[in-house]
Amino acid sequence: MSQVASEVSTREIDGVSLPPAGTYEFDTTHTQVEFVARHMLTKMRGRFTEFDGAIVVGDSVEDSSVEVDIKTASVQTNLQQRDDHLRGPDFFEVDEYPSMTFKSTGVRHTGGNGFELTGDLTIKDVTNPVTLEGEFDGWGPDMQGTTIFGASAKTELNREDWDLTWNVAVETGGLLVGKKVGLEITVEARKVG
Repeated sequence: MSQVASEVSTREIDGVSLPPAGTYEFDTTHTQVEFVARHMLTKMRGRFTEFDGAIVVGDSVEDSSVEVDIKTASVQTNLQQRDDHLRGPDFFEVDEYPSMTFKSTGVRHTGGNGFELTGDLTIKDVTNPVTLEGEFDGWGPDMQGTTIFGASAKTELNREDWDLTWNVAVETGGLLVGKKVGLEITVEARKVG
């Protein structure tokens, strides 16, 4: 009998079946941590490729929590020169600050499969509260019969709130890099306890 078969959930909110309570770890091969920021006249997209995360699904949504550790040196934007600049002293200073972290302070159901996740985001030893708007995508067994679930969450940050202030003026007016950064995380998590 698979783990999932023995953990049939009877918990529902707004007709949405919730996964069994317990600890889930990010399946990093099916999880993405991505961002988008303005660069001159266009939007530039990037991602972090090394991270760990754990989600505790509580007996109620409000009892749940999330912790994420992202390796700053893993930033990728498909341009080596830009990636090296992001890793350097003008931005992430990866040698001194190898990780950025998120630790939730609250989870709230917002209707249907929606939720709001509040927490503390720390970058370069600067910690600020953030709120992510999320969607629960469902749960069930993976190919080995282990309980998994999917979710996504996104927010918009002002990078200067974390001392990421580097910029230059451009001839056409304005700045090279926008202050606002969109952050989106898509997670598949596997039950481990």
